[in-house]
Amino acid sequence: MMMALLVFFIGLLVFIVGIVLAVIAALLQAARGNEGGMSGGAVIVIGPIPIVIGSDREAGKTLMILAIILSLVAFLLFLIPYVLRVM
Repeated sequence: MMMALLVFFIGLLVFIVGIVLAVIAALLQAARGNEGGMSGGAVIVIGPIPIVIGSDREAGKTLMILAIILSLVAFLLFLIPYVLRVM
């Protein structure tokens, strides 16, 4: 029961941090104005394999790094119950 509660709160914390970072990024972009171009992309995760789609090379590289980091975080969160069981 305690493990489920821990995983729930870790997920909730990650969700809240993501929302806060998105709001901060939007506010900083609005403060800078519309001087730069726009680029974007998407990451589709099917099982353990991330598929990255970017509008340009820089966006693709950034999203690939993000996909690798998120995959590692998911793998580490998957290992938490096994590590705590051994201790």
